[in-house]
Amino acid sequence: MNMPRLPFVTCRFTLTGLNLERFLNTLKKEGVPLLGARRADRRTLECACYLRDLPRVRRLAAEKGWRVTRERPAQLAAVLGALRRRPGALVGAALALAAALVLSQFVWRVEINGAGPYRADIAAYLTEAGYVPGARRDALDATALERSLTLRYPEVAWFHAYVSNVTLVVDVTRGVPMPDLPSARPGDVVALRDGIVDSVRVYAGTAAVEAGDAVRAGQVLIRGEERGADGAVVPVAARGAVIARCWLAHTVEMSMLEIHSEETGREAAVQSIETPWFSFPASPDTPDFLASNAYITQTPVGGCFFPVWRKTTVLREVSLEYARRPEAEVRAEAGDAALGRLKTLLYGYEIIDKWVDYCMIEDDTLAATATAEWLMDIAGPAPA
Repeated sequence: MNMPRLPFVTCRFTLTGLNLERFLNTLKKEGVPLLGARRADRRTLECACYLRDLPRVRRLAAEKGWRVTRERPAQLAAVLGALRRRPGALVGAALALAAALVLSQFVWRVEINGAGPYRADIAAYLTEAGYVPGARRDALDATALERSLTLRYPEVAWFHAYVSNVTLVVDVTRGVPMPDLPSARPGDVVALRDGIVDSVRVYAGTAAVEAGDAVRAGQVLIRGEERGADGAVVPVAARGAVIARCWLAHTVEMSMLEIHSEETGREAAVQSIETPWFSFPASPDTPDFLASNAYITQTPVGGCFFPVWRKTTVLREVSLEYARRPEAEVRAEAGDAALGRLKTLLYGYEIIDKWVDYCMIEDDTLAATATAEWLMDIAGPAPA
């Protein structure tokens, strides 16, 4: 029973003789497909076929007067052949896989996040409780660890323990202290930045602005005074919220020119022997191209057991020239970059409007200015 034609189970061979095109027609008539054929010279072809068809190729070549030489497996067939010649490699790979599976059943690293001043004490407790590198994963109870840590550190808000791959992770969230209460000393509320007032809510003091007013940073928004029942003015610690429409602009400049490269046809090859520790020669001579593309090929010299390879670098000279980009393309790219930067600067705020303005600088640079509008509370205590 003939072996089926299997993908990737192929071989290469060299065919020599006269009238090679006739041999290719003979193979076609016999139903033998070639996967590739490349003429090396007038009397030589480098061919590839399925491994199953190689005996028929030999027979036909012998009958018609051609020679088949340099038969060598390729793709999967080459891998299988290499494994048959080196059974130790297959055994080593199996042992490495088995070792990796066994080692993955243990924890080899302990990571504590956000613990602050408690980190050293928590690390000591984990060591005392047996949560150390080398412990079996199935023996670690993350839920019990969270419970014991919560009882041991009541001032911590919460713990989250879990195993990620071979790492035991303990996330710590400490309690957030209460914010300081505002000073009871009399004082005004001022604007923290420029804007147009949208609404005013006064909790203590007297409003100094109203909706629609344009204010500057440092301007008084709520005066620290109130009029009593007898008409007298009493100083108080002003408090309130002033929501205002604010604007922020960011400009991105982008060149209208880009560099195009084209290979000139000149090339040079540089070869060296490489190892993880040194290369020979250490500094190979390179051509004096102003600019070049590098095509690197690495070929193992000692097989998979010796980390030595031959490195061939083909340098192809290129010529560089400036070309003008389409204005619409540059506008879109610069506008997106400016808007993206604004969104980063205003992270956490709700942008209610945005737009982009463009201008040309010296005919080779496009400037995109993105402006965003958002609402925020601009009220803050006046500096002492």
